[in-house]
Amino acid sequence: MIEKLRENFNKGVEKLKWFARLLDERLKVEMAFFKFASKAEKLRKEKDELARAVGEKVFEERQQLSLMARDEGLKGMLKEMELVNEELNALVEQTSKIGRE
Repeated sequence: MIEKLRENFNKGVEKLKWFARLLDERLKVEMAFFKFASKAEKLRKEKDELARAVGEKVFEERQQLSLMARDEGLKGMLKEMELVNEELNALVEQTSKIGRE
């Protein structure tokens, strides 16, 4: 009877070890995925920031860039940016007036 208990106990321990290895492998995969997703998000934010900076620089230098004279689509986008910028400035001015009242 003790042999049967010992055998069942050893089988149970082996199943627990198997489950622990399976869980360990799964956790490693999950952690690697989250690290990858985190790094991808950081890179995406960095790319967006760089694109924004490039766009702002183009907008600031729009008078000097000869590219503007040739590209009608770019001219339209810059005109739209100017309108948005004017609206933004008006909103900022209105907001600052509200703060002073």
